[in-house]
Order: sequence, then C-alpha cells, then structure tokens
Amino acid sequence: MKNLKIISAIVALAFLSLSFTSTTETKEELHQQIVKLIGDSSESLSKVNLEVNVTFTLNNKSEIVVISINSDNDVVDQFVKSKLNYKKVSVKDLNPGELYHIPLVIKSE
Repeated sequence: MKNLKIISAIVALAFLSLSFTSTTETKEELHQQIVKLIGDSSESLSKVNLEVNVTFTLNNKSEIVVISINSDNDVVDQFVKSKLNYKKVSVKDLNPGELYHIPLVIKSE
C-alpha cells in the first residue's frame, strides 16, 4: 500500500511537470506567431520604443480578439489592434474565451 502511494505521487508529479512544459512551449509558440503577425513597425510608427502588454482572447475560429493594450499612445494602440485583431493563430492548448496576456516590445527608428 505504501508503494502504491509513492508511485501515485511520482506519476502525479510527472504529469504536473509535463503540463508546465507544454504551457511554456505554448506561450512561446503564441508569442512567435504574434511577433510574426505584427511584423515590421518602422513604416507605421516613427521613433517609438515601448513595451506594452496586450490582453486578448480567442474566438471559436482561433482568431485573436484584442481586449486591451496598456499604452497611452493611441497610434501604438491602433497599430497593434490593426495587426492582431481577428488574425488566426494555430497554437495547441489554447481555449476560446480565456484571457491571455502577452508583453510586446515595439521598436522603430
């Protein structure tokens, strides 16, 4: 009986660590897709160097729906929204309706 408890604990820890790994990989994959969607900002924004946090959700079609951007710069807000709103992402383990937060660094010269 004691061995069964130990084995159960080991299996539970293995599943727990596996879920954290997939979450980190999912976030990294999502971040890469968002950076690719935003692309080059130098044409649209002049002399901007900001870090913003974007809060968004996904609809049932796996499209990004931007909820908010923590920036005081309206031009940056519109730029990010135009690049991300209703753009499709293909990342496993993302749930429609769940809120996601992702930091972005926007640099242009």
